[in-house]
Amino acid sequence: MIRLNIWLTLPSGEVVKAGELAVADPDARGALAGQFRYIPEYLEHPRAFPLDPLRLPLSGEPFNADRPTAGVHGVFEDSLPDDWGRRLMVCRYKLGRGEQRVPHLLRQLGNQGLGALSYVEEGRLDLKTTGVPSRHLQELALLAEKFEQEPAAAADDELSLLFQAGSSPGGARPKALVKDESGAYLAKFASARDQLDVVSLEAAAMELGRRAGIETAETRLMPLGFPKCLLVKRFDINEAGGHNHLVSMQSLLKADDYYNAGYRDLAEVIKHVSTQPGQDLQRLYRQMVFNVMIGNTDDHLKNFLMLHNDEGWRLSPAFDIVPNIGFNQEHVLRIGLDNRPPELQTLLAEAKLFGIKRRQQAMDVIERVHETVVVWPKIFSANNVPEKSAESVGKDIIQRLKRISVGL
Repeated sequence: MIRLNIWLTLPSGEVVKAGELAVADPDARGALAGQFRYIPEYLEHPRAFPLDPLRLPLSGEPFNADRPTAGVHGVFEDSLPDDWGRRLMVCRYKLGRGEQRVPHLLRQLGNQGLGALSYVEEGRLDLKTTGVPSRHLQELALLAEKFEQEPAAAADDELSLLFQAGSSPGGARPKALVKDESGAYLAKFASARDQLDVVSLEAAAMELGRRAGIETAETRLMPLGFPKCLLVKRFDINEAGGHNHLVSMQSLLKADDYYNAGYRDLAEVIKHVSTQPGQDLQRLYRQMVFNVMIGNTDDHLKNFLMLHNDEGWRLSPAFDIVPNIGFNQEHVLRIGLDNRPPELQTLLAEAKLFGIKRRQQAMDVIERVHETVVVWPKIFSANNVPEKSAESVGKDIIQRLKRISVGL
């Protein structure tokens, strides 16, 4: 049995104990049974809010996780990294196969995850700073490359800086948490497996998104010589030093393992959760249109978050926007009834599901995005995207723009 106290850092910076998590040992089939309960003190707190607005309403009753692989509700697993960060955690804490399950990882994570949740076995939370000074970016990039290529060959003392900075971000690519006088950032590095300059391509796509009217996470391309690095400002930490709680659309939809979901499903969540659903639905629609035109086919559910701050629940800024580097023929999420790149009429027909009732209003969004994306060669060049990388993904962007431009 693993028992963890769940602590929450509020936007004001106040740290409160929110509840208790208990996960039984695996049964004969390896399944995990877990349960979460809010503590009475949290339920009485004037700033208390549900950690998952759909699955964990404010109530004194216990909530069964009903997720036998993880043993915990999805919102808690959202605190953990995916492939890259989990491999770092396994290496750092010398975790055997039986200790790599979600509850064990949460116990090791403590308060080092993204978002506002922290995990403690006993006693009060001991707050530790996350991230390392950005002056170590070059060193972190080299350490990340070494760990990615030969994880077993790297010595623990050699990797201590990477362990300190790299245990929490999600995704499969090398990254780390850093900070400087201007705030906290997620540093994204090149991968040894890259065939294209993914770092520069993401920087360019994020800039195009901003120009298209999308509220994106703030980014900054850092030329470290070689390799490059993209800094993405963390929106889970506010200027006052408090934290904004996050829950992924994957958790809100309870879409574990293989799923078949579309942007329509995200829109329904926003209608039920957001404190400003009209604004957030239009933001999501614009991002969907942009993802279609730029070729961001890796639009999976963990790349869409609901963020809780002093305003309540809102759709988070857009992040992880990357052109079609995998040359995929389909998006992860359906647009309309299909995962294939849609034509103009499909985008127009979908608009009403996002609260956009007038056809001209939807057309205005599509035209604005199209006019922005069509200048992609200029923005790619300004972000130092190599010619080979620009040419490779550019062919896909051109075809997508042609498909949409029929009828514009």
